[in-house]
Amino acid sequence: MNQPATIINASLASAMRQKSTAVAERTPFDLVAEKARAGELDDDQIFRLLGRLWVIKRMMYYVYGGWAQGLSVNEYPPSIDYLLSKQIYDDSTHEMLFMDEILRRGYARSQPKVFAHEYGTFMQASRCGHLIFTLRALANYAHNLRISALNLGAKVIELTWLERFGGAFEDPALSRLFGGLVAETESHIQMGRFVVERFVHSDVDIDLAQRLAEIVRRDYLAVLDEVAAFVLRVDSKQSNEIPEIPKGLD
Repeated sequence: MNQPATIINASLASAMRQKSTAVAERTPFDLVAEKARAGELDDDQIFRLLGRLWVIKRMMYYVYGGWAQGLSVNEYPPSIDYLLSKQIYDDSTHEMLFMDEILRRGYARSQPKVFAHEYGTFMQASRCGHLIFTLRALANYAHNLRISALNLGAKVIELTWLERFGGAFEDPALSRLFGGLVAETESHIQMGRFVVERFVHSDVDIDLAQRLAEIVRRDYLAVLDEVAAFVLRVDSKQSNEIPEIPKGLD
């Protein structure tokens, strides 16, 4: 008996990526990139940037740990488990690369010193904290919804600023660091596309996928605003406004 053809929801995947790309046309990180291009970032500001990016990547262990527990055996083909494993590996590698650069530049003597430093501390009452808890709460949803929200939401925005940072820093090490993360981040976006095309078909899932991606985009942009303000040593107008977790995510 012939197997039914796989339904490919390419239009939804494309629309979700296009929405995130449009949002990423101008982000708070653009000002950081402009300062870098002008050679106006000092060592303290670079440490602030690397430290905060390291914190975000480090806390993804907490997110992925919850997501992995929610993957049911045989719910998805083995390729989905492999792709998620690769994404976890990639993000853990990115975290280590940020740490290596901090140590190489002499901003701290050891990783424990960075953990204890203000620039490497995870603060729950922050925009970063809110994003991490929002992503972790997506474990309440099926994998097709949470990975599409992250990879066709925040990851598209992340790809944009990585590309801009790769061309903004005259320092070859920083240019290689940021530019070198582009290909892997693009592969995560392609994973999101793959999952949406093949596993988001019902009206309920389609609606939820778009709603969750919007939430993740909003929270990720808020983190970029917070980090940019911290790097540039200015007050963020949003810094004291920690949003409530949206209904359905608590």
